[in-house]
Amino acid sequence: MEAESRNSLAIETENLVVSVAHRGRYEPRVPDTPQRQQLERQRGIREIVFGAQDGILTTLGIVTGVGVATTDRAAILISGGLSLLVGAISMGVGEYLGGKAEREVITNAIDIERQQMLDSPKEEFAEQVAYYHLKGFTDEEALMIVRRLQKNPDIWLHEMVRDEFGIDLREADPGDNRAAIAMTLSFAAGAALPVLPYALPLPLGSALWIGLVLAVVALFAIGSFAGTLAGKHPFKKGFEIVAFGAAVFAIAWVAGHYVPPIFGHAAVSVGG
Repeated sequence: MEAESRNSLAIETENLVVSVAHRGRYEPRVPDTPQRQQLERQRGIREIVFGAQDGILTTLGIVTGVGVATTDRAAILISGGLSLLVGAISMGVGEYLGGKAEREVITNAIDIERQQMLDSPKEEFAEQVAYYHLKGFTDEEALMIVRRLQKNPDIWLHEMVRDEFGIDLREADPGDNRAAIAMTLSFAAGAALPVLPYALPLPLGSALWIGLVLAVVALFAIGSFAGTLAGKHPFKKGFEIVAFGAAVFAIAWVAGHYVPPIFGHAAVSVGG
């Protein structure tokens, strides 16, 4: 054990030794591992996947509905372009405000718990012991652990917040704008796919089906990628998202074909 590097803490369990990296002389702190950091990066893909997926589905539905309802190419492009612009801005702002609001709620919960630990340390001590009882520790073990935690208030707060609220102190860390930017750009990129064929000199019917093909390919790629990160079968996840895209296309096509006659407009065939 003593032969271990100064920059690692050796933990021995049943003849197995696990080296936990740390900086300089060992001091009690909340563990942070490469695995946790990798998971955080993978969770950060959520904005890209969700933004691109939503951009494709939303704009596909709009351009399909409008494309079936009218033969005016300009109207289709304007509708699709507005969907891309407004949707991308809305998603970015929503992600920023949503993340900020979530961090504020978490910070408030942490502050309340911290104050309770200062105002009522005996009650909080008993509460933490009870949590360790629930985890299967004996009275002596639970008392020993919590007494040890009391000597390190920051770690004790981390344990209390985790056990009582099921959150990590790091979830309250100030965020940056990367998530909002990723959501904005990914939505715009996804939304551009169904609109692009209408900007080309193609018959409207062909543009509609080409836009659908582009959307299907992109949705399948997004689903496969998300499935790989989640340890799921990539093809199964890809087909799942494609199924939702097909449903959106079908609903938009029916609405674009049958809703206009309700308002006195003649139905337009898919081919224009």
